[in-house]
Amino acid sequence: MYRTSSLLLIYLTIVLLTGCSEPSQVEILDHVNASGTITDEQAESLGKDISLLLNGLTSITDEQAESLSEVGHLELDGLTSITDKQVESLSKAEFLNLNGLTSITDQQAESLSKVRSLGLGGLTSITNGQAESLSKNKIQLILTGLSSITNEQAESLSKVGLLLISKSCQELVDKYKDQ
Repeated sequence: MYRTSSLLLIYLTIVLLTGCSEPSQVEILDHVNASGTITDEQAESLGKDISLLLNGLTSITDEQAESLSEVGHLELDGLTSITDKQVESLSKAEFLNLNGLTSITDQQAESLSKVRSLGLGGLTSITNGQAESLSKNKIQLILTGLSSITNEQAESLSKVGLLLISKSCQELVDKYKDQ
């Protein structure tokens, strides 16, 4: 009886010690990036970080976007779609990468105008209005997915400090930077 009680006590101690600890931020990040999903609790916990690379994340809720909104450097390249409300929340970041998006709405472009360094390398086209919005207050803008732009878009994009764009588009932008 004593031997069984001692073994049971040791087993329970091991279970309590290993099963009750909170996962570390690194463990949460690894899990989110591997699974492509995030819980509200994980988003709230990670939202306290200064910089997050969540490029494995493939979907997000409005509440999760709000929880992550205070992160200064946020990379969410695994997202392929996003709502206007989510963009509004995430636009509080100073540095934001959403390179998995292939299109955005005019409202999203206006919200993203608040982000100082923005990566939208997956966009394949933009409107003149979006180019104007995205060019506001930008230190850096990544639009490497664009293969052509209009003169009006080039003029707007010429206001960006560091613009990463295709060579053919850059040549047109440079014409307006020199004016």
